[in-house]
Amino acid sequence: MRTLLGVLVVAVCLAPVAGAAPVASGAAPGPSEAGATASGSTAQAVTITVSVVDADGQAVGGANVTVTYDGETKTGETFANGKAFFDVPEGADVSVDVSAPDLALNRPKTVSNVDAETTVNVTMYPAATALVTVRTPSGQAVEGAQVRLRKAGAVLTSVSGETPSNGTFVASDVERGNYTTTVTADGYYSTSSSFVVANRAGKTVTLEPGTVAVEFATVDGHFADDRPVTATVELYDGNQFVSNISTGESGLRTVSLDVNTQYRVVVKKNGYQRANQVLSVSESDVSVQYAINRTPSLSVTAANTQVVTGQTVRVSVTDEYDEAVSNASVRVGGEAVAETDAAGEAVVPIETAGTVEIVATKGDLSSTTTVEGVSPSTEPATTTATTTAATTAGTTAATTATMSATPTSQNELDGLPTPGFGGLAGLLAVVLSVVVLVRRQK
Repeated sequence: MRTLLGVLVVAVCLAPVAGAAPVASGAAPGPSEAGATASGSTAQAVTITVSVVDADGQAVGGANVTVTYDGETKTGETFANGKAFFDVPEGADVSVDVSAPDLALNRPKTVSNVDAETTVNVTMYPAATALVTVRTPSGQAVEGAQVRLRKAGAVLTSVSGETPSNGTFVASDVERGNYTTTVTADGYYSTSSSFVVANRAGKTVTLEPGTVAVEFATVDGHFADDRPVTATVELYDGNQFVSNISTGESGLRTVSLDVNTQYRVVVKKNGYQRANQVLSVSESDVSVQYAINRTPSLSVTAANTQVVTGQTVRVSVTDEYDEAVSNASVRVGGEAVAETDAAGEAVVPIETAGTVEIVATKGDLSSTTTVEGVSPSTEPATTTATTTAATTAGTTAATTATMSATPTSQNELDGLPTPGFGGLAGLLAVVLSVVVLVRRQK
């Protein structure tokens, strides 16, 4: 009896020492194992304990243990007492995954801020296989359906996936127990149901197709008041074209789309930049708005088309929304000659005759306009004055001649000789002749 007791005491004393050996490999942890503290000093290594048992609480020896922390990974194996020991930096966040023959662990155990007293307890369950078969109401297999399994309310990402062409999703090496499965597929309403997984268990799920109303709104993103624009909306399911719609003058359009489907949306309009978005349609009617902006551009205009050389011309630079562009560089003949002010204007000198190119640039954008440089007149300045004087002299002479040839008064006319009678005598003679003639006729 004393001999047996002595053996047990020795075994208990040696177990922790033997368990640490697979992890540390007989060497003290180096800087890469320790990590860094907030103050920049190296964290002290501590030894944590991983304890693995089955559903009945019995120790699981020979289980493969993987410990992950700070991007580092260590592996080891449990001893007969179900324990394994790992040196990790103090304060690290540790994830522990375990595998063993005929046993399953649905998800790794995680522990934060470990220290020398940390023990990670892992319970493994008998392994089983879960099968979820997805069908349409007519019994057709649904390929590509998303299947998620939950146990105790937690989504098991390691045992979730898509149905293949036969519509049956297989999850191997999962824990036995009660599960809830949620199935979703493009164009179908999602559904959830519960079933028990023991050894090899299956569940058939029937999906119902459906659509919802989706209202599309397209606006000009430049303005704060969401001004509607007429745009074309293209819908794609992956790379497959689905539909092409126009929002019209109101910028609105409502269409029916499949439930639980993700669409790629392309919004486009001439003169505007394209918008590429992803639209996830759920199981409720929804309104979505897409903002598009005009394609960036510059426009430069000159106040005059002809400019006398040596003079200046005012130019205005605007953007795609006809708004002033400040700090735009203005060049003539490749040389910067001005920069636009806050009003988007600049004064540009014209030094050469002929066609002159004026180029405005800002960033990657540029615009060009032209003016005609005109040389000053080369005729003598006295030409106009001489012509005017000559014309004035000629006009005066003609006027004088006319006035000389025209009688200036009736007195001048009366002074002319009158044959036979004076003016008064002639008049009396005429009156007498008329009187005599009248009497004779009587």
